[in-house]
Amino acid sequence: MRGLGKLVYQMAVFVTALRVTVTGWSMHPTLVAGEYVLFNRLVYMWSAPKRGDVVLARGLLDGGQAIIKRVVGVFGDRVKLIQGVLTVNDTPLEETSYLDGEGEWCLKQDECFLLGDAVDMSIDSRSFGPVQRKAIKARAWLVCWPRSHWRSLDAE
Repeated sequence: MRGLGKLVYQMAVFVTALRVTVTGWSMHPTLVAGEYVLFNRLVYMWSAPKRGDVVLARGLLDGGQAIIKRVVGVFGDRVKLIQGVLTVNDTPLEETSYLDGEGEWCLKQDECFLLGDAVDMSIDSRSFGPVQRKAIKARAWLVCWPRSHWRSLDAE
């Protein structure tokens, strides 16, 4: 997007953004408890989640609580957790340490695999399996509070 179109889009994102307070430490060091994050809920109207996106998902845990996780596998990927090593399409994820559990998931065209950045403190797709696209509601955009933590999380 360029010029006026980009400005209009950014204003629309700001007006429609979801403000979420981070609880827990499953996304540390990317996000820490107590930070307020604005989530762009327009972005997935025109595009699909991508590997690396930090997303807000609903309907995965009892009580309907929203969760914040990182997309590590996208539609069509093969995710394996064998002997503590997580691979996506046979490529090990470097940022993960030894992981508990075992499993193999072939992601359907409407599924993503979500993982917390602090994998030892995270309940994620290793527990509840692949996530349907419709459960992913928004992408992290901006940490807006406290002011000393202000930063963009948007890749674009």
